[in-house]
Amino acid sequence: MKRSIGAIAALVLLMVMMTTSFGFAGTLKLEDSYPRDGDKGMQVENSGVKLYFNQKMIAKNNIEENLESFKLTDAKGKALPIRVLYSPKEEGLVLVLVDNQTLLSDSTYKLSISKDVMAASGDTLAKNQSITFNTVDTSSAMKANMAMMGIMVVGVVFMSSRAAKKQMEKDKEEAGVEEKVNPYKVAKETGKSVEEVVALDQKDKEKQRRKQAKKLAKEAEEWTDEDEDAVLNDNKRVKGPRPIAAGGSAYLTGRKAAAEERARKQAQAGTTRPKNKGKKKK
Repeated sequence: MKRSIGAIAALVLLMVMMTTSFGFAGTLKLEDSYPRDGDKGMQVENSGVKLYFNQKMIAKNNIEENLESFKLTDAKGKALPIRVLYSPKEEGLVLVLVDNQTLLSDSTYKLSISKDVMAASGDTLAKNQSITFNTVDTSSAMKANMAMMGIMVVGVVFMSSRAAKKQMEKDKEEAGVEEKVNPYKVAKETGKSVEEVVALDQKDKEKQRRKQAKKLAKEAEEWTDEDEDAVLNDNKRVKGPRPIAAGGSAYLTGRKAAAEERARKQAQAGTTRPKNKGKKKK
């Protein structure tokens, strides 16, 4: 009888052990975080810290308890309001967000994590941990943005002036205008002799003249080949006579209709030339 009672008690104890989760301190670990301890350049708006644990963290019975296990303080030790969120998709990810507050520029903050923080299994950390980070210097970032904007403006002005200069040179070239060159100024800027500058200028101008003459000759050739009808001395030469209607006129002279009417009457008379016409009577 005693053996039966002992066996039943052992079986009940085994069932209780199988259905009960025990928390073992030290088995929960913080594997990584963003930012990491000592990082700089953290944004000041919508700030938060990502914590990556080695176990599933979300559970109904530990949400309220874990809220007391996280604390964010500034350089003076003042606690900031925070929100603790758990990721349902990524196991072990906990987000500690700054609640409705913007962090100060170029300042130091510290996130303290208590050893009592609990995983879904009931495991806790072995010791207290902390992550210290610095926020970005917004004044330096603003200066960098202004410098980039200035560089962009200078680039746009340079490209615009360059394009305008090229267009002006193209217009002068098409119009056949020769640009005047000050040989003394060019010689001083380039270190060449005045005679050499003058010779190069004459060579360039002669090249432009030949190019312009070639262009005009080509345009004249295209003009003469546009149509077979050529205008010479205010007289237009055509292939042959054409009716007035071919030119688009709708004017009616009536001569065609009159000729058709005469032909119809002659056909009704039977002949266009009577037999006795021209014979003398005996």
